[in-house]
Amino acid sequence: MKRKRWKPFNMGVLDHGVEAAYDLAGKANELALKGSKGLVSVASRGKWYDKQSNGTDIDITYRSVHEVLCGLNSQVLMYGNFYNDGRITGLSPYTINVSVDIDGVTYPVFFDNGQTHKTVPPGGRVLSDELQVYVPSAPDGAKPRIYVRTHVVVNAGEKYPVGLTLAGGSNPGEGVMPGDATSGAFTSTTPNPLYALTPLAIYGKPAASSRGFKTVGLCGDSISVGAGRALAPVDGRTAGEVGFMQIGAMRAGWGYVSIGMNGQKASDFAAASRRVNQMHMVKDCDLVIVEYGTNDLNSGRTFEQVRNDLLTIHNAYWEMGIPTIQTTIAPRTTSTDGWVTLQGQSAAHAFTAGGSSSARSQLNDWIRNNKDNIKCLEIADIWESERNSGLWKPKLTGDGIHPNNTGHDNEAANAVRDFLLSQR
Repeated sequence: MKRKRWKPFNMGVLDHGVEAAYDLAGKANELALKGSKGLVSVASRGKWYDKQSNGTDIDITYRSVHEVLCGLNSQVLMYGNFYNDGRITGLSPYTINVSVDIDGVTYPVFFDNGQTHKTVPPGGRVLSDELQVYVPSAPDGAKPRIYVRTHVVVNAGEKYPVGLTLAGGSNPGEGVMPGDATSGAFTSTTPNPLYALTPLAIYGKPAASSRGFKTVGLCGDSISVGAGRALAPVDGRTAGEVGFMQIGAMRAGWGYVSIGMNGQKASDFAAASRRVNQMHMVKDCDLVIVEYGTNDLNSGRTFEQVRNDLLTIHNAYWEMGIPTIQTTIAPRTTSTDGWVTLQGQSAAHAFTAGGSSSARSQLNDWIRNNKDNIKCLEIADIWESERNSGLWKPKLTGDGIHPNNTGHDNEAANAVRDFLLSQR
């Protein structure tokens, strides 16, 4: 499959040396990699690990539900032993054995050419053997579901990473059982929601009936992983940590890989040592959407600093032959009335204030003007009371940082959907 070639734009105001570097990156972007892709993300609700387990759940099976996003011939599961920006502090080696429930049949998942168990050291990342089970596309827009049972064992007091919140109340069959419950009947014994060790992503090979299936990498901070949105179903889909980016991808019929992280800044991801595992996860995507900026501005980083960090991030993808697009940056405010009115809001930081001279306004205008090879996905205009006001439209946020269910589910998700549909 050939990736879409994007024509670079003029370079803007960077100094000559940096301009030359990004001009080369633009050429890499324009010449995007050719040939067939490797395994692609074929199921929903892959989740980056952002916490540690509690130290008491040391022999337990987690069962998570995932929607199959295309007809597929095989499944490969990815796990890792790290959290947040790749840190391993407090983590111990853990051992897993895994099975997958497909259409009422439970299949064991193997590692290392047929091994039933796999020990993952701190910092490690593993892929399962390929499970050759065909799952057809469902008629009438319905999505087949697969259930992944992940049995994890550590010594007393030891911890492993967790990320996805199991939502058994909304996702029947999802939950936990003590010990090895990778076969036989599964009955959850612990109230949900519960943070769980589940696959970082589920990859596979699309079936011939799903030829042309595309995947998008979702790269950003907590907004990119659906923070602010309740654990509620959308469009009849499974409940879970999804936001406007994931919803838009599914509405467009694309697969997605979520590598966003709560609290992360562009300056964090711009550091090569902090993004190794995330970059590996999206290496075969057709496109990456980048959503960073609000945490940088709120920590006092200037427009110029954030711009250069964003260019570093986009350049890293361009050099991999992956086209990118950058979202505009959401408002960030405090409120005296729960964000019901404009009058009750104030900018959380001088750099996120309204007016054309604020750092946030400069950053958004730079993105909108398609400078330095950056292409714009307009999201801020959907959430902001008016362009560069620095204020949220009433009732679209519950904390002044993240969109709420309405902010995620409607216009913003459809903007992502419409853009991805335009890339077919």
